[in-house]
This record gives sequence, C-alpha cells and structure tokens, in this order.
Amino acid sequence: MILINVGDAWLHQYGDAQQGKMLYKQGLNLWQDMQRVDNGLGIVRGLTGLAEVAAAQGQAERAGRLFAVADRLLPAGSSYREEMNRRIGAARATLDAATFEAGWAAGQAMTEEQAMTEALQDA
Repeated sequence: MILINVGDAWLHQYGDAQQGKMLYKQGLNLWQDMQRVDNGLGIVRGLTGLAEVAAAQGQAERAGRLFAVADRLLPAGSSYREEMNRRIGAARATLDAATFEAGWAAGQAMTEEQAMTEALQDA
C-alpha cells in the first residue's frame, strides 16, 4: 500500500504521471504476489491510480477500462468508494466521453486477471 500511496503523491502532488505509473505497477505486483490480502483494496487502488495515469496521458479508453474494473471490484460499503467516485468524475470531465464510456463497458466485462495483465502492460 505504501507504493500505491507514494504513486498517488507523485501523480497528484508533483504531477509526474510516469513516476506514479511505475509505483502503481510495483504496488500491484506486490498485491498480486500477496494473494490479494485486505479484500483486494490495494489492487483496486492500484488500478484506480493507473487509470488516472492513463487519463493524464489522454488515454480515455484505457482509463475507462481500468476505472470500470476497479469500480466493480470495490465492495459497495468500502470507505474508498467516495474517493474513487471523485477520481472517476475528474477523469471523465477531461476525456472524450464516448471513448471513455466504450472503455468503461469493456472494463465491466473484464476479469480481475485480465485487468491485472492490462494494468501491468505499458500503454
């Protein structure tokens, strides 16, 4: 979780999407290796972070896919729900709506394994 939190700092406080992307990927790899402890919150946060990086880089479809999977994997009663909805809304406001929604639809159909594979690939 530390790597993901530091990724958030690099992306949001310093505006460095590349450094954030690297940290999110490292955090996701560790969460995957740890067998998804803590109900996968680290995976959800890592996917959300990489979706934000995609949005910052103008990759509307990829952002939509990763946000959609994160949204689907996050338990309904999670305290992170409001924060994630804020991040999704901020990305939607800056990206092409049709492309984002196409990605969102594709992401809703992805399995967690498919999402992890995509998230860890360079785009």
